[in-house]
Amino acid sequence: MKKLWAWGALAFGLLYFLLPLIGMTNFSLKMRRGEYSFDAYAKVLGDPQFQQTFTYSVTMALVTILFGVILVVPTAYWVRLRLPGLRPYIEFVTLLPLVIPAIVIVFGYIRLYNTSSWLPLTGSLMGTNLLLMFGYATLSLPYMYRAVDTGLSSIDVRTLTEAAQSLGAGWTRILFRIILPNVLIAVLSGAFLTFAIVIGEFTMGRC
Repeated sequence: MKKLWAWGALAFGLLYFLLPLIGMTNFSLKMRRGEYSFDAYAKVLGDPQFQQTFTYSVTMALVTILFGVILVVPTAYWVRLRLPGLRPYIEFVTLLPLVIPAIVIVFGYIRLYNTSSWLPLTGSLMGTNLLLMFGYATLSLPYMYRAVDTGLSSIDVRTLTEAAQSLGAGWTRILFRIILPNVLIAVLSGAFLTFAIVIGEFTMGRC
């Protein structure tokens, strides 16, 4: 009976995720009435404006992933190694982007970094892109941090660090040559979630 319930739950989950995708695909292939074709895809992919915006979104996603890795991996590693008492507070802070609406974060950034502030990032294209990247990194922080923290929990961080130090490795080598390769799958999981968030985020890009 338990197996039957398990298979039933699995089937329900698959249908829940697959049916909307099937419906979306079916709709997108029916640009011509009564027949299937790839005309809609050809029209969208051939639009220069779409190519430009999609390239920009992918670039922002990659930059955000790089920034997130540089920010989160050393932080999560150091908290696990030296500051375990701070873990509840760090987890609380990283959960805030899930509680605070994106539109509130956007207006907070604009208020802090407009042209009349002490750090006017909105006055130039480079500054605006930088501010947008920070916003995307904030939205993806809960997913990136938890993915990396879960990866770190699966390895013995202290033993690996002490072994590397006994062989003369510095902190940079320990972090990027020992710790990062051991949590690479977790980092990639966080990176894929970050990519999906940046590609699908509308509020920040619109504002």
